[in-house]
Amino acid sequence: MIMRRVLPFFAVSALLITIGCGGGGNNVPGGASNVYVVQNGSTSSILEFPASALSSATPSNTITIPMQTTFDAVAVDASGNLYVSASVVTAPSTLYEVLVYAPGATGAATPTRSITNFSNYVVSIAVDSTGQLYALSGNTISVFAANATGNATPVRRITGGATLLSSPYSLAVDSAQNIYVANTAAENIVVFSTSANGNVAPSRTISGSNTQLYNTWGIAVDDAGDIFATTQNTAASPAVSTVLEFAPNANGNALPTMTLTDFASDPIAGIQVDAAGNLYVLVIDNNLMTVDVFSAGASGGRAPEQNINSTAWTNSNYGQIAIQ
Repeated sequence: MIMRRVLPFFAVSALLITIGCGGGGNNVPGGASNVYVVQNGSTSSILEFPASALSSATPSNTITIPMQTTFDAVAVDASGNLYVSASVVTAPSTLYEVLVYAPGATGAATPTRSITNFSNYVVSIAVDSTGQLYALSGNTISVFAANATGNATPVRRITGGATLLSSPYSLAVDSAQNIYVANTAAENIVVFSTSANGNVAPSRTISGSNTQLYNTWGIAVDDAGDIFATTQNTAASPAVSTVLEFAPNANGNALPTMTLTDFASDPIAGIQVDAAGNLYVLVIDNNLMTVDVFSAGASGGRAPEQNINSTAWTNSNYGQIAIQ
């Protein structure tokens, strides 16, 4: 039997999407063009929506895969190529890979290439401006050259006790190729430099009571280096979900520069930030999922300007989203 690591609040089948917590039309200026989500209920697919989509939106494209295959995480590059981590049940083991799809791929599309050098689920992926692929699998970050294919050897692999990687769940990469990782078990954020390789210590660690980090499932970084993280404090009663922002170069027991609290106790996971600073946050509201979109500078209990959801979206084990 294959044991699958899932978020507790995503272990629900046949979820249907409705309007999330507040919000209205597409009032977000300078936003992304497309939003991509993973759904894996009885089968897996990648759904693409225009960023202007609202309630009960119809996907503009849907990539489907064969039975016994599950999509896990998604990323997109500047050209619109989609990178999707997948696990394929094969006797007597499971194949873990990252599939690459051409822009506009839909239906049972054939990937343009696949990268297969993984021994466990790839729970988060990112692509930098040069096309390098960053994959988070177990307590290891593997960096692959642009256009890597097959059983390619990573150009860098960050792993070992010195890295402080502890049940990490999400990674992000900035324009300088620094790597940011949300450590769920350790309740911290670790940052690795562009040259980090092997069993190396992070260049920075954001950790401590001031940070308010707790059950950190998602992480993103904007062009200025500001760091955004989704958290849920389940020790509180009721639980409190918050988006936290940290200043560029934040380190140690740093205070957030912004908190966004519109989510109440609804669990939140994947997060992305576009070039205009707008935030895209995956929210579970009464076991129903939506992407809430907040304009740049939103804070406190401010409601989202926009909700993106669809009856075609059922369930997402890893809660990852991507924008372009």
